[in-house]
Amino acid sequence: MKTILAFIDFSDVTDAVVEASADLARAFKSKLILVHVASPESDYEGDEMRMDISREGVSDEMRDYHHKLQKLESNYRDAGIDTTSLLVRSASARGKPVRKILQEIARVRPGLIVVGSHGHGLIHDALMGSVSSAVVRKAACPVVVVPAVKRLRRGKKRIPK
Repeated sequence: MKTILAFIDFSDVTDAVVEASADLARAFKSKLILVHVASPESDYEGDEMRMDISREGVSDEMRDYHHKLQKLESNYRDAGIDTTSLLVRSASARGKPVRKILQEIARVRPGLIVVGSHGHGLIHDALMGSVSSAVVRKAACPVVVVPAVKRLRRGKKRIPK
């Protein structure tokens, strides 16, 4: 497996997705690509975000995402994992990144995909759809779904949601 593609959204499951992806990349001696798909901004045009995050019109939030991705990339490179990070823009203003995720999968052609699950439940997924579910259904390679975790009230143990 040459490439592992991990999709992160900077939610509570992101750390677990990144850690699992890094462990897999280390174990398989694979390249790790960390991808965050951002919703479009009304004052942002074009697909050049990959190239120039410093240009005018890019929000502080986008810059923050970009810096977080760069930090993750740097940390895992320092740990000996061939890592690249990408901040890509979704065409969906409603925060539904599935189409862009599938485009990135087709472009990169990874050997393995890692996504997080927020554990909203079957009813939520049936009504709203699930990014993880769509990736599992449509990907042409294995997909690892990392569950979200929650803390127990009386302890520090973590359990899957």
